[in-house]
Amino acid sequence: MNIPELQAAFSGPHAYTQNFLEDVQAFVHAVAWREEHWLWAVGSFEALLWILVWLNRRHWERQAFIFILITAILSSAERLNRLGSQHWKAFSTQNYFDEHGAFLGVVVGIPLLLCQLLIVFFLLREASVMVIKVKRLELKQKYVQKKKEEAGAAAAAAAAAAAGTSSAAGGTGDTASFEESKKEQ
Repeated sequence: MNIPELQAAFSGPHAYTQNFLEDVQAFVHAVAWREEHWLWAVGSFEALLWILVWLNRRHWERQAFIFILITAILSSAERLNRLGSQHWKAFSTQNYFDEHGAFLGVVVGIPLLLCQLLIVFFLLREASVMVIKVKRLELKQKYVQKKKEEAGAAAAAAAAAAAGTSSAAGGTGDTASFEESKKEQ
Protein backbone atom coordinates (compact mmCIF):
# COMPACT_ATOMS: atom_id res chain seq x y z
CA MET A 1 0.00 0.00 0.00
CA ASN A 2 1.47 3.36 -0.99
CA ILE A 3 1.06 6.80 0.58
CA PRO A 4 -1.86 8.04 -1.56
CA GLU A 5 -3.82 4.85 -0.79
CA LEU A 6 -3.15 5.31 2.94
CA GLN A 7 -4.27 8.93 2.77
CA ALA A 8 -7.42 7.89 0.93
CA ALA A 9 -8.12 5.20 3.54
CA PHE A 10 -7.85 7.66 6.43
CA SER A 11 -9.43 10.70 4.81
CA GLY A 12 -11.90 9.24 2.30
CA PRO A 13 -15.58 8.61 2.89
CA HIS A 14 -16.39 5.96 5.46
CA ALA A 15 -19.58 4.15 6.31
CA TYR A 16 -20.94 6.87 8.60
CA THR A 17 -18.45 9.71 8.57
CA GLN A 18 -16.14 11.56 6.20
CA ASN A 19 -12.69 10.83 7.69
CA PHE A 20 -10.77 8.98 10.39
CA LEU A 21 -11.03 11.74 13.01
CA GLU A 22 -14.79 11.79 12.66
CA ASP A 23 -14.75 8.00 13.07
CA VAL A 24 -12.85 8.38 16.33
CA GLN A 25 -15.26 11.06 17.54
CA ALA A 26 -18.24 8.92 16.61
CA PHE A 27 -16.76 5.97 18.49
CA VAL A 28 -16.08 8.04 21.61
CA HIS A 29 -19.58 9.55 21.59
CA ALA A 30 -21.31 6.22 20.90
CA VAL A 31 -20.05 4.66 24.13
CA ALA A 32 -21.75 5.50 27.41
CA TRP A 33 -18.45 5.78 29.31
CA ARG A 34 -19.96 7.04 32.58
CA GLU A 35 -22.68 4.38 32.85
CA GLU A 36 -20.63 1.37 31.85
CA HIS A 37 -18.82 0.32 35.04
CA TRP A 38 -17.37 -2.75 33.38
CA LEU A 39 -15.47 -0.44 31.00
CA TRP A 40 -13.93 1.27 34.03
CA ALA A 41 -12.89 -2.15 35.33
CA VAL A 42 -11.31 -3.04 31.98
CA GLY A 43 -9.52 0.32 31.88
CA SER A 44 -8.34 -0.10 35.47
CA PHE A 45 -7.00 -3.58 34.71
CA GLU A 46 -5.12 -2.24 31.68
CA ALA A 47 -3.73 0.66 33.74
CA LEU A 48 -2.61 -1.84 36.39
CA LEU A 49 -0.78 -3.86 33.73
CA TRP A 50 0.95 -0.72 32.42
CA ILE A 51 2.01 0.22 35.96
CA LEU A 52 3.30 -3.30 36.63
CA VAL A 53 5.29 -3.24 33.39
CA TRP A 54 6.80 0.10 34.34
CA LEU A 55 7.65 -0.94 37.89
CA ASN A 56 9.19 -4.23 36.72
CA ARG A 57 11.10 -2.80 33.77
CA ARG A 58 14.40 -4.22 35.11
CA HIS A 59 12.99 -7.68 35.93
CA TRP A 60 12.75 -9.68 32.73
CA GLU A 61 11.14 -12.69 34.43
CA ARG A 62 8.18 -10.65 35.65
CA GLN A 63 7.87 -8.92 32.30
CA ALA A 64 7.84 -12.28 30.57
CA PHE A 65 4.97 -13.37 32.83
CA ILE A 66 3.00 -10.20 32.07
CA PHE A 67 3.71 -10.65 28.35
CA ILE A 68 2.36 -14.21 28.46
CA LEU A 69 -0.70 -13.05 30.42
CA ILE A 70 -1.45 -10.35 27.83
CA THR A 71 -0.90 -12.87 25.03
CA ALA A 72 -3.44 -15.20 26.65
CA ILE A 73 -5.96 -12.37 26.93
CA LEU A 74 -5.45 -11.32 23.31
CA SER A 75 -5.63 -14.93 22.13
CA SER A 76 -8.99 -15.36 23.82
CA ALA A 77 -10.36 -12.01 22.57
CA GLU A 78 -12.60 -13.64 19.96
CA ARG A 79 -14.12 -15.94 22.55
CA LEU A 80 -14.52 -13.02 25.00
CA ASN A 81 -16.25 -11.02 22.26
CA ARG A 82 -18.63 -13.93 21.57
CA LEU A 83 -19.40 -14.31 25.30
CA GLY A 84 -19.94 -10.56 25.61
CA SER A 85 -22.29 -10.62 22.65
CA GLN A 86 -24.32 -13.44 24.21
CA HIS A 87 -24.49 -12.03 27.76
CA TRP A 88 -24.24 -8.24 27.33
CA LYS A 89 -27.55 -7.58 29.11
CA ALA A 90 -26.07 -8.86 32.39
CA PHE A 91 -23.41 -6.13 32.62
CA SER A 92 -23.99 -3.44 29.97
CA THR A 93 -26.63 -0.98 28.84
CA GLN A 94 -26.10 -1.76 25.13
CA ASN A 95 -24.48 -4.41 22.96
CA TYR A 96 -20.98 -3.23 22.05
CA PHE A 97 -19.89 -6.66 20.84
CA ASP A 98 -20.26 -6.82 17.07
CA GLU A 99 -19.40 -9.91 15.05
CA HIS A 100 -16.06 -8.45 13.93
CA GLY A 101 -14.92 -7.56 17.44
CA ALA A 102 -14.12 -3.94 16.57
CA PHE A 103 -15.10 -2.53 19.96
CA LEU A 104 -13.19 -5.14 21.92
CA GLY A 105 -10.24 -4.67 19.58
CA VAL A 106 -10.13 -0.94 20.26
CA VAL A 107 -10.87 -1.02 23.98
CA VAL A 108 -8.84 -4.11 24.91
CA GLY A 109 -6.63 -5.07 21.96
CA ILE A 110 -4.86 -1.82 21.15
CA PRO A 111 -3.86 -0.91 24.74
CA LEU A 112 -2.63 -4.43 25.45
CA LEU A 113 -0.66 -4.62 22.19
CA LEU A 114 0.97 -1.29 23.02
CA CYS A 115 1.78 -2.66 26.49
CA GLN A 116 3.44 -5.67 24.86
CA LEU A 117 5.42 -3.32 22.63
CA LEU A 118 6.62 -1.51 25.75
CA ILE A 119 7.66 -4.85 27.28
CA VAL A 120 9.63 -5.71 24.13
CA PHE A 121 11.33 -2.31 24.31
CA PHE A 122 12.29 -2.87 27.96
CA LEU A 123 13.53 -6.40 27.23
CA LEU A 124 15.69 -5.16 24.35
CA ARG A 125 17.06 -2.44 26.60
CA GLU A 126 17.92 -4.98 29.30
CA ALA A 127 19.56 -7.24 26.72
CA SER A 128 21.72 -4.39 25.45
CA VAL A 129 22.73 -3.47 29.01
CA MET A 130 23.63 -7.11 29.65
CA VAL A 131 25.75 -7.28 26.48
CA ILE A 132 27.61 -4.14 27.56
CA LYS A 133 28.26 -5.58 31.04
CA VAL A 134 29.54 -8.86 29.61
CA LYS A 135 31.80 -7.08 27.13
CA ARG A 136 33.22 -4.85 29.89
CA LEU A 137 33.94 -7.89 32.07
CA GLU A 138 35.58 -9.63 29.12
CA LEU A 139 37.81 -6.63 28.41
CA LYS A 140 38.69 -6.31 32.10
CA GLN A 141 39.58 -10.00 32.25
CA LYS A 142 41.80 -9.66 29.15
CA TYR A 143 43.50 -6.62 30.70
CA VAL A 144 44.18 -8.48 33.98
CA GLN A 145 45.46 -11.52 32.06
CA LYS A 146 47.75 -9.31 29.98
CA LYS A 147 49.11 -7.66 33.12
CA LYS A 148 49.75 -11.10 34.69
CA GLU A 149 51.58 -12.24 31.55
CA GLU A 150 53.67 -9.06 31.51
CA ALA A 151 54.46 -9.46 35.21
CA GLY A 152 55.33 -13.13 34.69
CA ALA A 153 57.57 -12.28 31.71
CA ALA A 154 59.27 -9.53 33.70
CA ALA A 155 59.79 -11.87 36.64
CA ALA A 156 61.21 -14.55 34.33
CA ALA A 157 63.53 -12.01 32.71
CA ALA A 158 64.63 -10.79 36.12
CA ALA A 159 65.25 -14.37 37.28
CA ALA A 160 67.18 -15.14 34.11
CA ALA A 161 69.23 -12.00 34.51
CA ALA A 162 69.89 -12.82 38.16
CA ALA A 163 70.92 -16.38 37.25
CA GLY A 164 73.24 -15.09 34.54
CA THR A 165 74.98 -12.62 36.80
CA SER A 166 75.37 -15.08 39.65
CA SER A 167 76.95 -17.73 37.40
CA ALA A 168 79.25 -15.20 35.80
CA ALA A 169 80.23 -13.79 39.15
CA GLY A 170 80.86 -16.81 40.74
CA GLY A 171 81.42 -19.85 40.92
CA THR A 172 78.73 -22.33 40.32
CA GLY A 173 79.29 -25.56 38.51
CA ASP A 174 77.24 -24.35 35.54
CA THR A 175 80.14 -22.40 34.07
CA ALA A 176 82.39 -25.44 34.22
CA SER A 177 79.91 -27.59 32.38
CA PHE A 178 79.46 -24.81 29.83
CA GLU A 179 83.24 -24.67 29.25
CA GLU A 180 83.44 -28.47 28.92
CA SER A 181 80.70 -28.52 26.31
CA LYS A 182 82.52 -25.78 24.46
CA LYS A 183 85.80 -27.78 24.40
CA GLU A 184 84.02 -30.86 23.06
CA GLN A 185 82.87 -28.94 20.02
